[in-house]
Amino acid sequence: MLNFLIKHPVAVSFAIVLHVVVAIAVAYQWHSTPMTIKMASQDDSSKTTQAVNQIQPMKTFTVDSAAVQQQIARIKEEEAEKLATQKQLEAKSAKEREKLAELKKKQQIEAKKAEQAKKNAIAEKRKADAEKRKAAEAKQMADKQKQRVEAEKKRALAEKAKADRAKKEAALAEKKKADAKAQMVKVEKQRKAEEARKKALEQEIANKAVEKQKLEEDALQAMLEKERAEEKAAYQKLQAAADAKKRQQQKQQQLLSLKETYISSIAAKVKDNWRTPARISDQAQCELDITQSPGGNVTSVKVVNCNQFASEQFKKAAEKAVYRSEPLPKPPVAELFERNIKFVFKP
Repeated sequence: MLNFLIKHPVAVSFAIVLHVVVAIAVAYQWHSTPMTIKMASQDDSSKTTQAVNQIQPMKTFTVDSAAVQQQIARIKEEEAEKLATQKQLEAKSAKEREKLAELKKKQQIEAKKAEQAKKNAIAEKRKADAEKRKAAEAKQMADKQKQRVEAEKKRALAEKAKADRAKKEAALAEKKKADAKAQMVKVEKQRKAEEARKKALEQEIANKAVEKQKLEEDALQAMLEKERAEEKAAYQKLQAAADAKKRQQQKQQQLLSLKETYISSIAAKVKDNWRTPARISDQAQCELDITQSPGGNVTSVKVVNCNQFASEQFKKAAEKAVYRSEPLPKPPVAELFERNIKFVFKP
């Protein structure tokens, strides 16, 4: 039963809707059945009870077929969507199976290739072993041939006395000996050629190894030289920076010394132009703030930061001494010129 419902969802849904509609129609018809009304009437001749049936018009219930059809269509669409989804899933599953089958086929092909390669390797090994065996057999045959030649030689020497009868055999033995010797010479020549080729190959390998080692040593040497050069350049750069800083410090020190000398020369000239007024304390001192032009002319003088012994008369005399000193001494270096000069004046 459950399998039938799963396989035929549209038919089952339609049957359920139809039963619901019929049930509704029956219920509505039962509620609309006409009722019998009993009425009592009295007559002068006799009392009778008459039953009057009140006939009501029959009401009908109309099923909305459009709604039913719409519901059926919706159910069909859902079923179609489910079938389409199922088909998509089946198609996807089929594709996956095809991919798995193709992958399995490729794996089988690769396995066959690997097996064939393994068989080919075994065949090549067998071929190489057979060639080795053939070479060993050839060498063994050559050794046996050599032994036979030696035996023939001995027999020839032993039968030399029988010249008439053994002459032909001796000639034949000599011919065999010559052939064997020629064969031996050929084999020996081939052996020497093979040894020479082997030695040449070994020498070439050794030369390449020496060349490779030399290249590696040259590369290492170049790298070391580059590192040394970089270290030297870095050291030189640091040394140059240190020297430049040292020169700058020396220059600053020289300029500071020259500046002190320059200010001292201005103070000395002002002191030379000092005129000592009466009643001036020997301990009086002030700071002179002088503004000058590039030519040494005094544009202004301020007497500041005086001590308790400096009177107003001392201040005015110091100001006059500055003006009497113009033009002020020029600096030894042009860059030391300052428009504003300050120094402590104590005559």
